[in-house]
Amino acid sequence: MVRLPEPAGRGWPSGTGKPGQSGPGDQEGEDLLLRVTAPAHGGHCVARPVDDPSGRVVFVRHTLPGETVRARVTQRTSRAWRAEVVEVLEPSPDRVSSVWPEAGPFGVGGGELAHVCLPAQRVWKQWVLADCLRRVGGPQVAQAVAALPGAAAPGGVAVEVLPTQAYQGADSSREVSVQGTGTRTRITLEVGEEGQVGMHAFRSHRVLPLRSLPLAVARIQELGLLEEPRWRSRYRPGGRIRAVSPSRGEPVVLLDGQVLTAAARPADRPRVEEVVDATGLGLGELRYLLHPGCFWQVHVDAPTVLVDRVARAALGGSPGGASPGDHTRTPLDPGPAHGQRVLELYSGSGLLTLPLAMLVGSSGQVRSLEGDAQAVRDARRNLRGCRWTQVAAGRVTPRTVSAAGSAFDGGGPDVVVLDPPRQGAGRQVVQAVARTGAGRVVLVACDPAALARDLAVFLRSGYRLEALSALDAFPHTHHLEAVAVLVRN
Repeated sequence: MVRLPEPAGRGWPSGTGKPGQSGPGDQEGEDLLLRVTAPAHGGHCVARPVDDPSGRVVFVRHTLPGETVRARVTQRTSRAWRAEVVEVLEPSPDRVSSVWPEAGPFGVGGGELAHVCLPAQRVWKQWVLADCLRRVGGPQVAQAVAALPGAAAPGGVAVEVLPTQAYQGADSSREVSVQGTGTRTRITLEVGEEGQVGMHAFRSHRVLPLRSLPLAVARIQELGLLEEPRWRSRYRPGGRIRAVSPSRGEPVVLLDGQVLTAAARPADRPRVEEVVDATGLGLGELRYLLHPGCFWQVHVDAPTVLVDRVARAALGGSPGGASPGDHTRTPLDPGPAHGQRVLELYSGSGLLTLPLAMLVGSSGQVRSLEGDAQAVRDARRNLRGCRWTQVAAGRVTPRTVSAAGSAFDGGGPDVVVLDPPRQGAGRQVVQAVARTGAGRVVLVACDPAALARDLAVFLRSGYRLEALSALDAFPHTHHLEAVAVLVRN
């Protein structure tokens, strides 16, 4: 039996969910004895009350398949209940002491798998990905994944560890925590109404104070954002704090629109420098300058791996394979890339745009579209040496996709690369991409349900799935990063 620690200074709260019809054990705040069966999307597990003959479904957090737990009901709807674990009566062998107890039951969001050993986290994500591809994507997506060459994992897709084995050579100086902590180069904190510094409670706007940031890289932890007077004197209720540790240069903090140094003084320049190793593509080091408030892949190794993975899938004639990490150090033949026309959507500050532009060369064309005006300014600066590239500012919609796709000289795009936000591109945008006539599409996704929905539309729009890989870019959370490669039938 595992007795979980109570939330610091708060005790076990009663539920905060919506009222509903009565029944056995149905009041928010009441405890249930649950048997846990399988993982579910969003970091929950599916469970059923031991003494409920109706077999009511309860989505419970901070547990593992196979466990028997006592959990407190937090929400009831007509379809399902939600609950948080209070006590583990029969623990799973995959349970470990949480690397971040403050993200445990009734704590902050963002660490829903922190109680699961790392190998089991990847099995969990693999299972959820396969379930979403089958249940959300439908039979056509499930069959397409099952038909992938070399698909051996359940659902056809194994979740790879970052950095992948191909990026760990004798010359690697990267220290990777055996616990999967210390990997995030971006952290966002909130200042509560009473001046407490922390993060939002799960599914709430309430700010819970924090004492540690174990998922952040060491340089962010060493800033002392949670306790140092030089920082706390600057905080105001309702404020937001964003800490950024770039790959080159000192960490900075974005507070109330001002960029501050590690000493809490105004920075000389409001930009950070990121360097991505693209030697496997024959491009050497790629250098980016961007505002610290702009989107960037948060895992310390994700930019390098994604640049290599996406560029090879888009232009290198490589589908990504069942084990894409196997070839990431094989030199890329630049021949197939030269002269190609590439359309990139949701392009951010140019993480993928720059290597794509360099690979197609001056005989090719790259058009990118991004809705964040600051990111567009940064991307244009980062791509100044690639005159055959056009970075457009605007929301990604069917109309803007159509306009961008028809702006190429000599025909439509040969390749479309898209990296949409968590909710995915959506049916209309996917259909607009299909109408460009691109022979190849590379889709990057960080949510398995959104990935499944978008893949289903692509398959109905005349494409077939050539490859699908998944990366554990968010240890101790339920999120993952996936790269899908589609070709026109």
